[in-house]
Amino acid sequence: MSCDADAEDVVAEAFLKAARSFAAYDPTRAKFSTWVLAIAKNCMASHYRKEKTTITLDEIPQSASAISGGQDAIDDQDLARRLLATIDDEECELVLLKYRDGMRNVDIANKLGMNPSTVSTKLANALSKMREAAERGMQWPT
Repeated sequence: MSCDADAEDVVAEAFLKAARSFAAYDPTRAKFSTWVLAIAKNCMASHYRKEKTTITLDEIPQSASAISGGQDAIDDQDLARRLLATIDDEECELVLLKYRDGMRNVDIANKLGMNPSTVSTKLANALSKMREAAERGMQWPT
């Protein structure tokens, strides 16, 4: 499904929930826009939780630069794969979401149903493990 279709689904779900629970809206607790945005945020978080995906190292596509960039790009890709192999699957997923997909920590947290500070800590630990492996001239997994 495309991002546009996903966004439309989440917005439609949010407005349906808001319409169905309008009787519960209390103007003394929050402005109407705040109330609707909270419903939309919860719908988005729910959508990302349902869409949890895992990525294996074999599923990492060759980058366009590796295809057209010659041996240096292929060597960089090989190094990245080997470094990713030094961390566990959860850490690998976090690193890929952050650096391959360009997601912000808060968006990763919403997608995976985690606390943003947990995402930051786990990413820092994963990067530290990868850095240590690179610095010690690690034994490459086969």
